[in-house]
Amino acid sequence: MSPGLESVRAIRAYLKKFPFTMEFFGSGEKLDLDGFSKRFRVRLYRFRPDVVYYMDNRIRFSFREKIQLS
Repeated sequence: MSPGLESVRAIRAYLKKFPFTMEFFGSGEKLDLDGFSKRFRVRLYRFRPDVVYYMDNRIRFSFREKIQLS
C-alpha cells in the first residue's frame, strides 16, 4: 500500500476531527498511512457516490430529488 496525497489528507482530517488520537502515537512514530493502519488496525476507504437523493418530508411526504454528482 503506497500512501498518496489523498491518504495524507484523510489522516490529517481524521486527526483534526479527533485530536486526542495523537496521544496514541509516540514522538518518533510516523503519522503516515502504514503507521495509522498498524496502530488502529483499520483500513481507510473512500466513498464517492455518483448519485445522491435529497429527501425532505417538510416539502411533502416522501419528497426526494435526485442529484447527479458526476
